[in-house]
Amino acid sequence: MSNYILYLSRYIVKKKTIKNQIFSYFENQKTNIDQLHFNVYPMYMALSDRIRTIINECGLTQKEFAENINVTDSYISKVLKDESGMANSTALLIEQLYSYSKNWIMTGDEPKFITGKKHNLSILQKKIIMDVEQMKESELKALLAFIESLKKIEIQTSRKQKTR
Repeated sequence: MSNYILYLSRYIVKKKTIKNQIFSYFENQKTNIDQLHFNVYPMYMALSDRIRTIINECGLTQKEFAENINVTDSYISKVLKDESGMANSTALLIEQLYSYSKNWIMTGDEPKFITGKKHNLSILQKKIIMDVEQMKESELKALLAFIESLKKIEIQTSRKQKTR
């Protein structure tokens, strides 16, 4: 049986029906399915399974996830049904927002998470940083002026509360 599993490890199973057939085969052979699931299944996660994993682990709805990565809900629905693939640029955006490796998203190859980047930023903070990175110089100046005005308001409010 280990030769069979080693042989299967070279494939990425995209269709759920094929995955079900693989597990049915091992069930019929009276294989410990829990052990099989632990040892084999992660190698065979389809793109849809990996995207579903990201959505679930981040505590998002499908719609929130789609909005965060600037795609339509119907596109994510197609990906989750294995009816569509994913562009590298979309996978890169997911990597930047959620710290899942673009390579893992596209192929399932480990490591699952990227290293060397800040993982402690919230999703909103990562989204804001991504938006700021795409701004023109004039937009950045306006944003900086807005942030400075917010700081001044905060300082003024803090001073008023201390004098009371």
